[in-house]
Amino acid sequence: MTTGLTPKGSILRQINSRQYRSHSYYPSKSIVPYVIPNKFNPLLRYSKSAYCGEFSPDGRYFISSCQNGRINIYKVLNSMLVNEFTFYSNSVQWTIIDTKLSPDNRFVAYSSWSGSVHLIPFREDQTEIQLVLSESSAMAYYDFYRCAFSLSFSEDSKELIAGTNSGIICIYDLNTCSKVVSINNAHITDVNTVSFSNNSNHIIYSAADDGVLKIWDRRILSESRPMPSSVFVGHIHGITYHDSKGDFRYILTNSKDQTIKLWDTRRPANYNDVRSAERVVQANSIYWDYRHDKRRNLLYHRDLDKKRAEIFKDLQDRRKNMTKIEKDVSVATYEGHAVSATLIRARFSPAYSTLQKYIYTGDATGKVIIYDIDTTKIVSVVSSHGDVVRDVSWHPYEPLIVTSSFDQIIGSITYRDPSECEQCVSADYMEGCGEGEYEGSDVFEEDFEEQEEEEAM
Repeated sequence: MTTGLTPKGSILRQINSRQYRSHSYYPSKSIVPYVIPNKFNPLLRYSKSAYCGEFSPDGRYFISSCQNGRINIYKVLNSMLVNEFTFYSNSVQWTIIDTKLSPDNRFVAYSSWSGSVHLIPFREDQTEIQLVLSESSAMAYYDFYRCAFSLSFSEDSKELIAGTNSGIICIYDLNTCSKVVSINNAHITDVNTVSFSNNSNHIIYSAADDGVLKIWDRRILSESRPMPSSVFVGHIHGITYHDSKGDFRYILTNSKDQTIKLWDTRRPANYNDVRSAERVVQANSIYWDYRHDKRRNLLYHRDLDKKRAEIFKDLQDRRKNMTKIEKDVSVATYEGHAVSATLIRARFSPAYSTLQKYIYTGDATGKVIIYDIDTTKIVSVVSSHGDVVRDVSWHPYEPLIVTSSFDQIIGSITYRDPSECEQCVSADYMEGCGEGEYEGSDVFEEDFEEQEEEEAM
């Protein structure tokens, strides 16, 4: 029996099936070429916008959350997502902001507009645990003005880190469910993205709306006067997401300045450059607030390509008018995608199936864009959704990308041989096959149970 996720009946699937063992999900040795997923298909339709979606490190599960307050964990089977568990979140207010499944698949963590991080034991009948962000408020659970914008588990699943909208970084011990570290004033504004370094709980990465990427070393950290071990400046607007390559050397950041930047941890900026960079970012944030950008109604626009081009041009024009920064210590910059309205995520492609040769990102015009990490050029564009693609996740072993979009669709991008479809090839780069592109129809798989429950309420 084959557990491959590649297209049924293709030569790639037949070759790929030989590398599996009946007793294990993991491939023994890859003989699959480094293909780029390029064919979009819708998988699921929610009743509200999808915010987060990510594969577990072992590729067995996909965790997804949306604005209606439900968290779904799917088992990955033959390019499909089969619902395994559904959790109903508390105190959602506006939306679930971030969702994570621990590497050992024991815990689900999520954040919403409340003063706590929520921890749920996966596959265990236990009560949801509230990890308070601030002990200074007796009503912290109901503190709707304080919340965590980003969550991440340590690789050993023993700790959880949270970055808040008040510039604070919190670390929790999951054995005692208590806060063990609190870095106050880690950033001067919202901490949009935070994580542990791979294979180390001592090193922390954080980035924020101040446009600065920071590295923290807990072994030399003073909570009374916290100082990062390294800082990196170059963005001229807030950072929405970061991803580590896992080699203690390279980190990428996605930004509201419409660029992705690649950083070498051995080449940090001078601490004296941070304040000037923060002032530039603050000025540009006043000039343009990305949350109020008029990029809606893609779903109902007759000419999607024309509308997408208009939005992209408007965002690029705004970027040209932003104040520039004097010092930029990044080693590469990637341009060609649109960031607007939400914290759009970008990541390195998987090590196993692509040797991390690519960077891929969601897009404010409903696309998924893939860059070559060395040349910085776009190698693939898949026009998939009718609204912002907020999150993207590439399966760690298979040519499969799952997308989460504000058009309420969870989609998949799989590999299709470009020679089989004329739409897949253009003069400059491979244009993903758009035959499954969402155009407002109701032909996709729906979560009928979810809608029926909401209508009954």
